[in-house]
Amino acid sequence: MAPMRVVIVDDHGVVREGVARLLAEAGLAVVGQAGTGREGLRLVRSLRPDVAVLDAALPELSGLALCRRVRERYPATAVVVLSMFDDPEWRAEAARAGAAAYVLKGDSPAALVDAVRRAGRGEVLLPPPPVDGAFPLTPREREVVQLLAEGRKTAEIAHLLSRSIATVRAHKASAMRKLGVHTTPELVRRALDLGLVVAPTFGGARGSP
Repeated sequence: MAPMRVVIVDDHGVVREGVARLLAEAGLAVVGQAGTGREGLRLVRSLRPDVAVLDAALPELSGLALCRRVRERYPATAVVVLSMFDDPEWRAEAARAGAAAYVLKGDSPAALVDAVRRAGRGEVLLPPPPVDGAFPLTPREREVVQLLAEGRKTAEIAHLLSRSIATVRAHKASAMRKLGVHTTPELVRRALDLGLVVAPTFGGARGSP
């Protein structure tokens, strides 16, 4: 029987090489590697692997957005999400995106190998997400993130919402904590990927606070 074919998409070369070596030693065939989400999508399209191991946070196209596209376009390719975020909300979103498994970067090497093998056999290791399992951003937090996505400055958002600058910053910080990000561009990109906010209709954001 031919070995299971796997591609690895992670923006850290050391991680990619380590995972590739681990899977190869376990008898799996690593047929390609990529460092960005868009490169990963092209790789899956050209190679049609049995399993794609995707970092949850990728440049250009997030790992979860990539997972969703892979599952929609190439359903024969199972996806294992490899993540540093030990958070039930991230796991739920991975399940919504169609991932078969969610493995932490701090888990044992054996756990990753087992997840890849089982995913390649068609098993789904992630429990289904709750029906109402949206990320718990409050309406005000969503409003703030939406305005950030439109390129509004903090002071401008405070004026538009009739709130203090300190209050707007607090909503932004809370949204960042809930979505597991650390910068405004990451917050906006994450919220857009998850469908929490709508992409601006003009030619791009006007700036960041």
